[in-house]
Amino acid sequence: MDPSSSPSTLSALRKLARIAFDARAWRPSHARVLLGEIVGKDRNAAAGYTDHDHLMAAAQWLAQAQDAMSDGGVAGRFSLRTGWTSSYPETTGYLIPTFLELAKEPGLAGFNERAARAMDFLLRLQLSSGAFPGGEVAENTTSPSVFNSAQIICGLVAWHRATNDQRALHAAVRAANWLLEVQDADGVWRRHIYGDAPTAYSAHASCWLAELGAYVGEQRYLDGARRHLHWLLGLADAETGWFDRAGFSTQDHAARVSVTHTIAYTIWGVLMTSELLGDSNGIASAEKAALGVARRLELDRGLPGLLDWRWRGRGTYACVTGSAQMALIWLRMYERSRDARLINSALLAIDTVKRSQAMRTGLKETRGGLPGSDPVWGDYIHLEYPNWAAKFFIDALLGKRRALMLLDQREPITWSPPPAIARPDAGRAAGARIGAPRVVLYSAEESVKVSQLLAVCGSWGFRPLAVVVEHRRDAPVLARMRERLRRDGFRGAWQAFARRFGRGRPRETAALDHSTRTRAVCVREGIPLVEVESLSDEAGVTAVRELQPDIAVHAGAGILRRDLLMVPRIGTLNAHMGVLPRYRGMNVAEWAALEGGPVGCSVHFIDAGIDTGPVLAIRQVDPRSTRSVEELRALVDEQQITLLGDVLRIFCESGPKALTPYAQAPEEGLQFFRMHAELRGTLERGLAPTG
Repeated sequence: MDPSSSPSTLSALRKLARIAFDARAWRPSHARVLLGEIVGKDRNAAAGYTDHDHLMAAAQWLAQAQDAMSDGGVAGRFSLRTGWTSSYPETTGYLIPTFLELAKEPGLAGFNERAARAMDFLLRLQLSSGAFPGGEVAENTTSPSVFNSAQIICGLVAWHRATNDQRALHAAVRAANWLLEVQDADGVWRRHIYGDAPTAYSAHASCWLAELGAYVGEQRYLDGARRHLHWLLGLADAETGWFDRAGFSTQDHAARVSVTHTIAYTIWGVLMTSELLGDSNGIASAEKAALGVARRLELDRGLPGLLDWRWRGRGTYACVTGSAQMALIWLRMYERSRDARLINSALLAIDTVKRSQAMRTGLKETRGGLPGSDPVWGDYIHLEYPNWAAKFFIDALLGKRRALMLLDQREPITWSPPPAIARPDAGRAAGARIGAPRVVLYSAEESVKVSQLLAVCGSWGFRPLAVVVEHRRDAPVLARMRERLRRDGFRGAWQAFARRFGRGRPRETAALDHSTRTRAVCVREGIPLVEVESLSDEAGVTAVRELQPDIAVHAGAGILRRDLLMVPRIGTLNAHMGVLPRYRGMNVAEWAALEGGPVGCSVHFIDAGIDTGPVLAIRQVDPRSTRSVEELRALVDEQQITLLGDVLRIFCESGPKALTPYAQAPEEGLQFFRMHAELRGTLERGLAPTG
């Protein structure tokens, strides 16, 4: 059968044709928007735009969205299909605080006046009941909405706080009274809501009721928010932290999935309300959910637009608004905990949002705007640029600035490793062998770990039984070319090609010394070499099993699966560039130095978790002896190999019972992910010599 006529291919072609038609791709400026979603996704980073550049562009887009309307409101969105939509009261309301913050920014003028125009627009719309209408004004100006009314209270309070305009406070009180009138006794809103189904994201309504209650000292508003919070906490999954009913529809609720936009609404609302009410259980629930989302972001290096109750991605697009909102949540949590991992996640999320911003485009209505989805044809706000994406992006950039200032003022943490963990001295004196264990090393061809370990252990006669090498396959050439085009565009891909193959230009060469690679070392030392395609497949496990090892050592291989870990009689050793149990995961030498915690290394048995196996030994180093992150890593790397050699020597000369493994409890440690470049820069500046 001709694959071009297969059902999946035809379906994909029909989808592409529908996207092109809906986006009016026959217009050159629209076609360029679509092309930019396919190639050159990193063009903003390549252009060197600063946070200030991104903020200014988003602010100017919001100004354009307001100026496109004649009533003082802000257009809900710009659509590639139909152009500007009508004013959206809900988001115009919560744009007021953002406008007031933008008014303080150098280089921006007129945003106080814009906030005043938005304020007058909202006051004209308020219904006699005190409620505000749902949807955009082109759709509705008479039917009240719980969610819209509460969101608008946010803007009314901000305007009153800034100007003491009594009209704003009076309108906020009227709206809050109406919210209490239509709230059921159990704290749930079941009337005047979208889809006629109660949702968890209504947390982003009750939090503004709580804020008003705290602002004016009205207990009734605080009690209403407290009742709603109690209902919300009953929706939290004890295992994962997920909040049920977070999605838009009853179908989402049944499937336990949601876009990140409403997940973030839920978490922010629960967190803010709990802070205002002093509810520690609510704060803990919000933080647990937020950390679940952060883990997904860090693992995927981007946040899927649709998540399920186990925080697994269920969409092929990113929800740009949700990513910006989650960044805000992590930044707010950092202000409470000073956990720099939260800034890390926020910075990564903000970077992904930056990639989607239309900084250079021939379509002026999109310039500076942010799409609902990345790519723009994703399922959330399909082919449109909503004003709330720009609003939350600006808020996140401003929050990032504040958080980095707090980071510069950080105090060292007080954690110390448990005293029960062994701290063997380097250069242990030789002792009598008691029947040395059979030791096998796991490595990869390009790794230098085997060479390093033999150099450390050679003086006392260590010799492994064998080295097992797995072959890691590179991605296919065409896949790499597609990724280069997607990331860098046609120009970037061509420049990369020219650099690598251009006449007169030296080809890129690997910095690794070939004499230290695993194969060369084994041949030179006469060590048996066992080659496998993968240590994870059945053939690889069988090859190791046939060696009958007592101890295996991770020496530059990939992730080891449970079946392989069960083969060695005593266990599988790993050297880790962090002091366990606190510092698990990636870049932990850097994280420890950034936190002011103990910097060093550990040797532990590998289990099914990430750096959670029993700890055999630790060794600390003094980061003050280094002047850069590179020097810091080199120091810790040298010490981790030395410590691994010391542990092996103890096992070979005194037996494995000479070291008592320290069993880590899950809650004793934190998982760290790849450190963001901006945090690394902060650390670099701290290590650099002064004077």
